[in-house]
Amino acid sequence: MKEESTTHGVNPEQLRRLFDIGRDTKKSDEAKDSNQQRAEMLYRSLSQPLPLDQSQIDLLPSSLGPLCHSMSLLAGETISELLSNPSTGIPFIQSIKRFSKEWSTQAESIEEKDVAVAIYYASIAHALVFHNRRITRFSYKELESAFSRLVNKEWITKDLSALLLMAGKVCKEKAGS
Repeated sequence: MKEESTTHGVNPEQLRRLFDIGRDTKKSDEAKDSNQQRAEMLYRSLSQPLPLDQSQIDLLPSSLGPLCHSMSLLAGETISELLSNPSTGIPFIQSIKRFSKEWSTQAESIEEKDVAVAIYYASIAHALVFHNRRITRFSYKELESAFSRLVNKEWITKDLSALLLMAGKVCKEKAGS
């Protein structure tokens, strides 16, 4: 009995290329899913009010802590609003920076960590652009590099991207002087 070819005349090299294309497509889909997760997580995070500092809650009687946390969620400006408003005070921006730094150390996934780091750098960018203050020990050159890397991420929002671009220009000017 004659066996029928299962490759339908496709030679081994052609088969290898077909398998490679399939693998590359899967990797591309995984990257899209990962970037989509980051974009959605960033949007959700920026849409939330800034949580109260735990140190502030600890000063309250135990019965008031949860109530104050709930009230801040109802009444507070979102992180996005705070970052995009030039009149947001440095103490609020430093709170965003502390919150996102802590969040990045506790992140359960690389996507979550990337989003936390993006918000961290956005808070630093806000202080540079709107208050002409560097609220970090990173050099202007290091900040410029970090901002330019983030700007090129497809999951970064347009507003954050614009803020990071402006901050990058400030860093370039400061590093050059």
